[in-house]
Amino acid sequence: MARIGVASVIQETNTFSPLECTLDDFDVHGVFEGAVAGAAFAGTNTEFGGALAEIVDGGGTAVPLLRAWSMSSGRLTGGTLEALADRLRRQIALAGPLDGLVLSLHGAMAAEGCDDADLVLLRAARAGLSPRCPIGVCFDLHGNITASVIREASFVLGYRTYPHVDMAETGARTASLLMGTLARRIAPITRVGKRAMIVPAEAQGADGPLGVLRRRADAATVPPILDVGLFPVQPWLDVEELGFAVTVTADGDETAALALAEELASFAWDMRADFQIELLGPAAALERARNSASKPVLLSESADSPTAGATADSPAMVGALLQHGADLRSYTTLVDGPAVAACFEAGTGTRVTLSVGCSVETRFHAPVELTGVVRLLDGQPFKLTGPFMRGSQVSMGRFAVVDARGLSVLLTERPAYTFDPETFRHAGLAPEDADVVCIRSANLFRAGWEPLTTTVFLLDLPGASTPNLRSLEFFRAPRPLYPVDQ
Repeated sequence: MARIGVASVIQETNTFSPLECTLDDFDVHGVFEGAVAGAAFAGTNTEFGGALAEIVDGGGTAVPLLRAWSMSSGRLTGGTLEALADRLRRQIALAGPLDGLVLSLHGAMAAEGCDDADLVLLRAARAGLSPRCPIGVCFDLHGNITASVIREASFVLGYRTYPHVDMAETGARTASLLMGTLARRIAPITRVGKRAMIVPAEAQGADGPLGVLRRRADAATVPPILDVGLFPVQPWLDVEELGFAVTVTADGDETAALALAEELASFAWDMRADFQIELLGPAAALERARNSASKPVLLSESADSPTAGATADSPAMVGALLQHGADLRSYTTLVDGPAVAACFEAGTGTRVTLSVGCSVETRFHAPVELTGVVRLLDGQPFKLTGPFMRGSQVSMGRFAVVDARGLSVLLTERPAYTFDPETFRHAGLAPEDADVVCIRSANLFRAGWEPLTTTVFLLDLPGASTPNLRSLEFFRAPRPLYPVDQ
């Protein structure tokens, strides 16, 4: 029975974000080691959970090692990356001899002085294993695939969906190929084709050009081709080797893998102009919401999305709803630790006047005055119920709900998970009762909210995760870079 280790260390870096990522950002969601990790993530829609199940179903012995996850933010501190690599090395050493390793990474993790932090973790894992021990790596499709990662890994796979609903399935595919490798049924080899382009995350759904490319990739997945990965990359990442990537994993046929990777990368380049989105100002979006027959209407402030590394403390929609949405029942969220503290000090049922927003990010907006009644105070973690990361326990820190006429503002110490309606329910805000719900997500929300609504308007606002990619300034990425350079 093959002993296959399973490890996962995930953070998505936005180099335009002012936030630094520390161990505290991982610890708040839990860093799980050994058997504790196996018990916590068995049956969850995570790569970790999917790999564990596939190994057992395939007759192997799954050896859980480490699972660490952080909400997206800016670069990791150097000490944080070093500590995570040390924990990974230690768990591999404690596990004893392993025949293979499933390593789940994001692919867009960067640290102080290091553009490719995922490579550091991959090399840390490799250092503790036999030279002949295969490592199957699976990435988020927003990962930035580098030549060094391709060389170090035995093979590389990625999510096929965005919103990400196939996380467990991706872990299972990785484990399956790894077991096939150990049984000498296959000899997977991955090659990559890249183009110097980025595309809006809002345009990466299955019903757009990426869906066309995905279907073409699936049609080409016939022997000797084992897997095709599409990596449109998250665009708020000023690092070396940035670009849209296609990975092709073939059964021992390097020539076929590289040829198909280049063919599909060229096809993606030819479609670059098709990745276009409509953006609306807050007042125009609220007017459309007011006239919509479908409720609730979602307004996406993706420019300040915490799952894209932004601070989630823009008060733009608090101000817009107070000014233009008095007749609407609306919900929005806002990271503001000092405002949360003031609400806890005031107590429930108390009328407060707060200056909210811009507690961290001050480049794009100004604070807004909010007067309302503190309706709820809490701080308990909860479990996500939507397709993305279903079953995972998360925390917003302490939070308060302030009601100001028809507007309810969910103030949090840490970013709210607006891609999942359960976040609002946990705060006593029933999504079904709202006319408008403001979310901070580019596309991830669609899977969780689809049972409730499909009426969505994208907001045209500035921020560290702006959909207006031409406004970003790149210094380390390859140039020319589409669409920044026309």
